[in-house]
Amino acid sequence: MSFKAQAEEDVFFSSLPIVASVSRLPQQLSETPASVTVIDQEMIRASGMRTVEDLLRLVPGFQVTSHNQDPANVVYHGLNTGLSGDEYGSRVQVLVDGRSQYSPLFKSGVNWNLLPVALENIERIEVIRGSNTVSYGSNAFMGVVNIISIDPSLTKGWQVSANHGSNGIRDEMLRWGESVGDANVRLTYRSLQDDGFQRASYDDWKTTTYAADSRQSQLFDLRVDMPLSERDDLQITGTFARDYSQYGRPVTTTSDPLRNLEQSSTAFGVQWRRVISPTEELRLRYGYTEDWAYGRYMRLQNITTAAGAPLPIRFTYDPGGRSMLHEAELEHRLSLSKATRAVWGLGTKYTEVTSFAQFSLPGWQERFAYRGFGNLEYRPFDALLFNAGASLEHDSRVGWMFDPRVSVSYHVLPGHTLRFGVARAHRNPSLYETSGRFERRNSPVGMPDDIAYLAQGVEPERIDTVEIGYLAELKNYRATLDLRLFSERIPNYIQILPLALPASIPDNQDRSTTRNDASFNYAIYPYGRADSAVNLERVRIKGYEYQLQWRPFETTRLIYGSALITIEADFTDSSRIADDVTNVPKIVNQTRDSAPAHSQSAMLIQKLPYDMTASVMYFRASPMRWRRNGELIQASERFDWRASKRFQVGGAKGELAYTVQMANESQEERWPRAVGQKFGFLK
Repeated sequence: MSFKAQAEEDVFFSSLPIVASVSRLPQQLSETPASVTVIDQEMIRASGMRTVEDLLRLVPGFQVTSHNQDPANVVYHGLNTGLSGDEYGSRVQVLVDGRSQYSPLFKSGVNWNLLPVALENIERIEVIRGSNTVSYGSNAFMGVVNIISIDPSLTKGWQVSANHGSNGIRDEMLRWGESVGDANVRLTYRSLQDDGFQRASYDDWKTTTYAADSRQSQLFDLRVDMPLSERDDLQITGTFARDYSQYGRPVTTTSDPLRNLEQSSTAFGVQWRRVISPTEELRLRYGYTEDWAYGRYMRLQNITTAAGAPLPIRFTYDPGGRSMLHEAELEHRLSLSKATRAVWGLGTKYTEVTSFAQFSLPGWQERFAYRGFGNLEYRPFDALLFNAGASLEHDSRVGWMFDPRVSVSYHVLPGHTLRFGVARAHRNPSLYETSGRFERRNSPVGMPDDIAYLAQGVEPERIDTVEIGYLAELKNYRATLDLRLFSERIPNYIQILPLALPASIPDNQDRSTTRNDASFNYAIYPYGRADSAVNLERVRIKGYEYQLQWRPFETTRLIYGSALITIEADFTDSSRIADDVTNVPKIVNQTRDSAPAHSQSAMLIQKLPYDMTASVMYFRASPMRWRRNGELIQASERFDWRASKRFQVGGAKGELAYTVQMANESQEERWPRAVGQKFGFLK
């Protein structure tokens, strides 16, 4: 059988899915220019997870913080800490039905607490492991999580589900779908509630005490798909997500009082699609997103005066704000010949943000960006496939960014594919990084202020990636193996570091005896200092990761993933850092420890008689460090399991499930949510 005939057969009979996330062209996994992990409906249901971010633990190389009221930290190959300005994960692009979850208010990252999709509505999640800036812009720096929802035509009728358990877990979902004229409509309401982890550690893990951690969130989601003609269709989406969380760590000080943080995200989108021919398609999409947050409280901060005396500053602090984002994109897919396919497009984005915590001034910060992109797929003969793409983007704050990618895939034998690829990508800094300013203003009149953050110039991060991939579909063994070897270099990684202030913006804080003393500081700072985003670190990430899927029997499915990662880091110019000589090495150590050297995940799904299903999940990670000043988190292990029974009452189908998360022990930094129960009906 020829490679071409084999490929055509694989489209219909292969267990490997067809994906379109990598190059925006529908491709078999064996022909994509990047490694892709697909989380399907069976995995989502059997996992018992409550949120999308928890599901990403199943993807090799991904690490996710345990869930609490803070939005999850979701990282691929590390490099995400609160002190590097990336607490919202701005290096991995997240899409819901093609709409970016990038938020200007949340520092150009993703607030997972406001993700506008219910698990019950997800058809599959395609996770691109590696840079994909060519297709999705500068936030797709290290990867893409593309969440694809179920077509409304497949969700007709009512569905009700409830998930109640320990730690105050109270999750409910109500969905209605129907045809209204020629349109298919889906309307979803989902509510999540829990008490979180109400114990927190202080003083380098020596003290444990109560901490407010409860959370309530609601989601309203509307999707309408309607045909306009035989060749045209229209998709309209509208979502509203709200999160209400408790904060506060009242131990021995009043600097972190009990308080509430309320956040919301409202979005509207419309997409027009025209099928010009069986091999040509045109899409035009517009989206508007408005994010809002409010959590004002009085905060106490101890600073040091120029004379060296401690000075408490009490000021009003609100971490919230408001942002508005307008996006428009044109995409054109076409076949140029039997051997060549292409996609190209144009996009534009206009952003406005106001936030006292990020800019210390009223009014709006603005930015405007536009880009062009293209991907070309060329098959000179059956066994060989070339993919090439490029993106050119201009941003009003940082200028031009050019990102190329080239890969070649060779089918060594039917079912065995080797891939080699090189790519360059950029991460566009957030408005906070490029233009932020935050001052602590003391309430009593006449008391001094402290400049805590001042933007002093930053460039887009750049990553150069070289990777080798191998994909094997072992049909005789009902198994697939996906292996990726990678080397990723970031020559100008952005960190939040203290820099000397200019004479035009003096800060009277910090004791004067150390400002000009090189024996205490890497850099002298006669006019004071403030944190700034700066490209001062050189990072290299290398290693391998693989994922194995095996169906030894029709009723048994095993998914296993593993990653081995080494991070090297050093400063390009440490002489600019205005900090104590004993503190600076911590910064590099945090980067090196920001991903576990070895991590693995496993999932077993077993179908049993009488419409019962059992599943077990296992996660393990070697030591890592989430925050610069935090302790090294020791190796962690986690077991989850779930048992379910499907049944039917009249014309309604239902499922009763019992789920246990963290069944083995408490995770470090967190306490377990031991029991969950779920019950649902679908008419």
